[in-house]
Amino acid sequence: MKLWGGVMWVPTQDEAVLIYARFLKARHGVAASRFARKKASALQDEGDLEGYKIWNAVADAVDRPAVWPQPRLLDKGRAA
Repeated sequence: MKLWGGVMWVPTQDEAVLIYARFLKARHGVAASRFARKKASALQDEGDLEGYKIWNAVADAVDRPAVWPQPRLLDKGRAA
């Protein structure tokens, strides 16, 4: 199956964090950050530290002002 002439967009991890943060905010409103932090905590309890890190990044993005000028990058030293 070819999409758009064989080209498919795959979001970076940072883009995925912002996309999911926007989705959670639209779906859960003011409870979005709490939902994401609860999920992060559950993953940490299960020993999934990568999942914990990503869900906390989602919660941080939800907590930012709506303009979200610059994403917080998960890997330091990279430019957005």
